[in-house]
Amino acid sequence: MKEIEVFNRDLNQSLSGDEKQMNAFRVQVDLLLRSVYERLELNNKAIIIGAGKMNDFSLTFFVKNFDEVILTDIDLSTLNEAVSELRLLNKENKKITKIRIDYTGFEINQFFSDFKERIVNCHSFEKVEQVLKSKLRGLENYSFLKDYKETADFVFISPIYTQLVYNQILRECSILRESGYPEHMIKYIESSMLDEMIGVIERFNENIFKTLKPRAELMALSDIFQVDIGSNFYLRVKNGIKNHEVMEEIYEGYKKKFGIGLGDYGLLNLDEKLKPYLSRWLIWPFDDKSVFIVKLKIYKKI
Repeated sequence: MKEIEVFNRDLNQSLSGDEKQMNAFRVQVDLLLRSVYERLELNNKAIIIGAGKMNDFSLTFFVKNFDEVILTDIDLSTLNEAVSELRLLNKENKKITKIRIDYTGFEINQFFSDFKERIVNCHSFEKVEQVLKSKLRGLENYSFLKDYKETADFVFISPIYTQLVYNQILRECSILRESGYPEHMIKYIESSMLDEMIGVIERFNENIFKTLKPRAELMALSDIFQVDIGSNFYLRVKNGIKNHEVMEEIYEGYKKKFGIGLGDYGLLNLDEKLKPYLSRWLIWPFDDKSVFIVKLKIYKKI
């Protein structure tokens, strides 16, 4: 498997949140999915972005209610395992199309193939910038799902904005740090690539936007912040999660303290492309020590 696929497979396999809490999360998402479905003008085709282990939504809902369901992910092995475990009926399996997609173009550019080897030979910011530019060349025009332009009646985006290569970049930088590469150079790489993530997310959203039919709808989930279970902040969020106004107040305070993250920007950029009409906050169990606070938004293409 290629570097990005391996990283994402490891990430998918590492999700170990409490099963009871994950089921509760999925039930909430499914209820909102059903409310969207009841408003759709057509239910021919649904596209799912970042399907992975499919533990944040029910695939059975999609195969029962849509004529065709397009499952996409860079990690098809995990996706195949998840579908097999559901033991769908033959007629339901026939509705499914699986597509392996690198959502960023970093795989085509072989960004990670010799990243560390080239960086360790850079002894100035200028040299690092040259390497990064060569690795990113041409990505401004990267596209995916080109054969599905204006075909989707509904698109579902799993929490993926924070997983669009930046965590993998941080891991590569961590390895460089352990090897003794200068800290100020590593900070420069991390900062430069964080700036690049704006374009990565904008292209990602634009590619998805192009798949939507006029008046189609989209549901996006985005992990906004990670919280340690048992902390004062966790207790505050847990007590306020069902009150949207309280959560928005907590969120505003968080942004003032920490700024806007990748998960925030993914939704903000969607706000510019589509008309949002519903927003909810949910707790997504990650492991036995922490949870993600997820914002779910539903949009309509005008």
